[in-house]
Amino acid sequence: MNTNRLGMHMMLYTSTWSEPDARVVFERAKSFGYDFVELLMFDADTVDVALTRRLIQEYDLPVEATVCGAPDADLSSDDPEIVRRGEAAIARGIEVAGDIGATLVGGPNFSAVQRYHSPPSAAARERIVESYARLADRAASAGLRLGLEALNRYESNFVNTLAQAADIVRKVGSSSLFVHADLFHMNMEEPCLAAAVKDVGDVLGYVHVAESNRGALGTGNTDWPAFFTALAEIGYDGPITFESFSPAVLGEEMTALLALWRVPWTDPDIVARDALTFMRDHIDRAHHSKA
Repeated sequence: MNTNRLGMHMMLYTSTWSEPDARVVFERAKSFGYDFVELLMFDADTVDVALTRRLIQEYDLPVEATVCGAPDADLSSDDPEIVRRGEAAIARGIEVAGDIGATLVGGPNFSAVQRYHSPPSAAARERIVESYARLADRAASAGLRLGLEALNRYESNFVNTLAQAADIVRKVGSSSLFVHADLFHMNMEEPCLAAAVKDVGDVLGYVHVAESNRGALGTGNTDWPAFFTALAEIGYDGPITFESFSPAVLGEEMTALLALWRVPWTDPDIVARDALTFMRDHIDRAHHSKA
């Protein structure tokens, strides 16, 4: 029995949030039977809140949000001004997410998505706990929760594993803060998918389901039964979003940022529709095996 809300990432269809592009995302997600849409915000100030609220109402489909850091707005930096801008950008993301009725803000909001060439300083790791304590309070005031998405070593030098994300969450000690797991990154950084999930069961709040090659589910080397069984065993009943990217629908800038040098698929409709069935089947099997 499915106990999780299942979402569709906007970038299956677009990296921009203009009305024509956003409408396609809502139309497809609604027609396939997804429970919500994920909106990725690189700059929360560019999000048209009125448009988003209108589409949410029109399609009767809620939106959850994620925020990415940037080179000039980065909590992992040693530059106080860059850190200040990083915290301000997350705070703005929380505000916009609250305005559109989201229940959470996930994503790699702590740093830029880029190749770093040195490790973060010990001072940066200490300071980030203070930043997230303030941000957790902001999230609570906005009526939502804030998550940290662990990224692979080639896209961040700061939080690469679920355990590292959980360490920050536990040090802050706020129920408004959670770990955001993403299978694409986990496949690179975690020795065991199931163990990684179980070790953060007390603070896991959002999951990205993505194949090891970023393509269609089932085309990579992910141990799907182990992963979904682990989620069932910890009693995870939170939201799960399908995420997959392809140059077939994304522009040159986003393709380069994500290093999408091959085309894993050309028809997002097929990939998105099949993924929903795939996730439902694995969730059901995991719960049946647990019972």
